[in-house]
Amino acid sequence: MQAAIPDTDANILLVQELPLLDRTPPTLYDFHWFPSHKQAYRTVTYVRKKVFKSTSVISDPHADFLVVSLTLHSKDRKPATINIANCYNRLQNRNWSTRDQPTHSLDTLFHEIFALADLVAGNMNKHYPRWESDRQPSQWAQNLVDICNAANFRLANTSNTLTSYSINNNRPAVLDLTFFNQDHITVRNWHTYLEHKAQDHTPISYQAWPKTGTHQEYKGYNWKNTNWARVAELLPAPEEVNIRDEQDFKHLYHLILRALRIGTPTRRVTKWSRPWWNPDLAEMRRIKNTTFRDFRAGRTDKHAYHSIGNAYPRAIRKATQDHWNTVVENINQSSLWQTVRKALPKPPASLATINGATSFEDKAQVLRQTFFPDSGPSPQHQPSDSLDGFYTVTQEEVLKVL
Repeated sequence: MQAAIPDTDANILLVQELPLLDRTPPTLYDFHWFPSHKQAYRTVTYVRKKVFKSTSVISDPHADFLVVSLTLHSKDRKPATINIANCYNRLQNRNWSTRDQPTHSLDTLFHEIFALADLVAGNMNKHYPRWESDRQPSQWAQNLVDICNAANFRLANTSNTLTSYSINNNRPAVLDLTFFNQDHITVRNWHTYLEHKAQDHTPISYQAWPKTGTHQEYKGYNWKNTNWARVAELLPAPEEVNIRDEQDFKHLYHLILRALRIGTPTRRVTKWSRPWWNPDLAEMRRIKNTTFRDFRAGRTDKHAYHSIGNAYPRAIRKATQDHWNTVVENINQSSLWQTVRKALPKPPASLATINGATSFEDKAQVLRQTFFPDSGPSPQHQPSDSLDGFYTVTQEEVLKVL
């Protein structure tokens, strides 16, 4: 292993079930190493020295997995980080007859691991046609695939590249997998080292770097558009729920999370986001850009290009107009000043048509009447000559106060 790694530009190396030397992992001079547990551990993560500004363990001690946070060198106030999870999904029992009962140590913990990490790798102990085309899915393999799909993780393995060679002369298999969040990081030069395998698993190395952008973004779930009917279909019936121990509770918890992730669309919110944007506009923009490339390459005529190109801005104007009409109709005291901050950085002339108003003066009048409506004439105060409730103040009392 020491001879092969220096010849690569990999910055991360993962090892499973490695042999111990004086209860410590083998030393690689160009790498820092992080075991999953101080005493009993089955995974070790190696990180190349001087590549990252700092490295820290962010997961709780566990013999079967480890999450390491890597901070890059950067002059930014908040440098980019990568969270790497190294897992060993060990066999706990051979309860093959009951398909809904977990048989490995991490089967009910994968949703937590994928929530913590940008990259999840290690010995998953699962067969599936996606990474091994001639194998039937093993127990709880579909559970792992569903979690990956819901979290938008992609497989970095080279298809059908063997990673596990049993010491019992069983058939070699693809068990060591690498999944990464394709929205957050890029993974290159994924590689195995058969000549340096630790017991029955080959070490895996790769390059992992964050995807840098010009602005921060938040990606989460759009709970307002959750398809609750779809969620209900994915959940078990109440009479089928039988919680006898903590393992049953974790299994049910995972089923609920999986149903919510499948039934809820994701959203990406940035400082450039527009509240009137919708999937139809995104599709029209894609068609417009495709038509422009076809027109430039001579695959479509000028009339078709201008027809599609003019339809896109018309759709944007219609979407902004509907948005502002809805804002004006639903404004209240709690949302008044937030709406004012959104509307007034630009002059009213640049806003969409609001309730039929198109000119600068008409839009300004509509906004003024909406934000600060006229409450009507104030009641006239009628003076009274009655002195009831008052008493005469003497000069002595005035001088005393002064």
